[in-house]
Amino acid sequence: MNQQSSKPPNELRASRYKSAANIRKLSATTRQVQFNGRSTNFSLLQSRRRLPSSRISGLSSGSRMFFYRRADRLKIPKYQNTYRLESFRKFDVEVIDMMVENVMVRKLSPVTAYHPNQMSRLCSDIGSDLQTALCRKDYDRYKLVVQVTIVQRFDQGIHSGAQCLWDVERDNYSYYLFENNHIYAWCCVFGMYYE
Repeated sequence: MNQQSSKPPNELRASRYKSAANIRKLSATTRQVQFNGRSTNFSLLQSRRRLPSSRISGLSSGSRMFFYRRADRLKIPKYQNTYRLESFRKFDVEVIDMMVENVMVRKLSPVTAYHPNQMSRLCSDIGSDLQTALCRKDYDRYKLVVQVTIVQRFDQGIHSGAQCLWDVERDNYSYYLFENNHIYAWCCVFGMYYE
């Protein structure tokens, strides 16, 4: 017969509660903590000392940023909500129209013939130049998309369209068409607001 069942039920219940109370008491005062692969005993009574307010919950003194750690142990700031619904600098279509026109005319004026390899390189150059110029303008909270297309000029008609879902009050676009005797080129810059 089992030894546990030979005890009366009251004694069995009391011994169970005593052992649970002892474990709870021991675990409340001492915990085993692992640092760098080595385990050490750590007393919670010693750890209840007051920490400076700048060390509590990751706040640095005088700032409103929290930090969280990535897997590679870099500290990344986690900012508080601003509840701001507008950007500081709105997407200014007139300025971007002038910028797109200047870049397109400067890059495409010397083109005298259509070569597919040269045109693909020109498209990426125009796109990267416009991206860097737009980044210097610092349109915060806007996603900027630049689309450049160059086709050979024959006596054909070309129809181009773009479609997306956007906010009429905040989102906008800029468009420029360049043509000479050899090519048609158009560039579209979309500025889409995101929170």
